[in-house]
Amino acid sequence: MSNQLTKSARRVFDILELFRERQCPLRLKDVADSLGMPTSSAAALLKTMAQMNYLSFESTSRSYLPTLRLSQLGSWVTEANYESGPIQEAVRRIGRKIGETILLGTVTDIYVEIVDILRAKQPLQYYTTVGTRVLLVHSGVGWPLLSTLPDKDIAGIYRRTVRLKKIERGMSTLARLEAEIEKVRRDGYCLSRGMVTRGVGVVGMVVPTPPNHRRLAIGVAGPMERIEKNLARILAAIRAENARLTHFASMID
Repeated sequence: MSNQLTKSARRVFDILELFRERQCPLRLKDVADSLGMPTSSAAALLKTMAQMNYLSFESTSRSYLPTLRLSQLGSWVTEANYESGPIQEAVRRIGRKIGETILLGTVTDIYVEIVDILRAKQPLQYYTTVGTRVLLVHSGVGWPLLSTLPDKDIAGIYRRTVRLKKIERGMSTLARLEAEIEKVRRDGYCLSRGMVTRGVGVVGMVVPTPPNHRRLAIGVAGPMERIEKNLARILAAIRAENARLTHFASMID
């Protein structure tokens, strides 16, 4: 597939996500300005989507709106799935605001397993794959997950990690780990600097989930200098989405 076709496909999804975010009719100028897209490219994509009956076009206001045909594309997916609904929407909004790689991780034994990824829009970006596992005791996504546990459970995970020879005791003592976890509890987030990959910074934070749902944490990853420079923006974006997710989670029994 050519780079141009790949770019066009990505822009189509960007347009669809913009409609989901705004939830109102949009004009050509609205789409082009919001997505930083050339007007000619936006016009061609909107026209094609309208011709395929995924968008309707109102000539008086010159605005577009998704049709029922578009909503039916995913009707076979259950709306009760919290991760494929509110959480994915939150991940995409954070990605649009920040432009860095977004990771979603859960606990698997002594590891964080990456269960979803949104690629960065930056030319220089952090790259990993779904299914990657990193240690809970030695990662920017792992520490927020550990921060929700009692100290005795954290100590048990640390000792098991050492016993399995996944880390050397000198790399991170239990006392140091406990001090770092306490800082995460106090600050509400973790900023790791090159912990898993040299030169990569990760801002990690716990994601609100319904009762009995698996625990999740989100990580914003990218070159360390860029992550540190944009830390305030990253935290604001995650916290805004966490506030929305708290509302959704509270509505699920």
